[in-house]
Amino acid sequence: MCRLAGIDQVIRGNKMSSVTKSVEFGMYPKYELITSHTMRRSFATNYFGKIETPILMEITGHSRESTFLSYIGENPNKDAVADVFMERLRRLGNKGG
Repeated sequence: MCRLAGIDQVIRGNKMSSVTKSVEFGMYPKYELITSHTMRRSFATNYFGKIETPILMEITGHSRESTFLSYIGENPNKDAVADVFMERLRRLGNKGG
């Protein structure tokens, strides 16, 4: 599909050799390096923050959020989580009195 789409720029990458049955580093047309796994990771990365994380995890087959975040190259922002917690705590305090 990538070849048909014209994704043929020559780039450095690793590719499994059908002759030696080992991974070989070299210059290849990009369409030879793109795999279904590449598409899976790109999908997850592109839709992170647009689709709820548990749904993306279900699609990609990840059971732990930490593994999923590592997979797509995101680091959990603990400060942002703490900010949300404090805001919700503040709202709860305002309801009581």
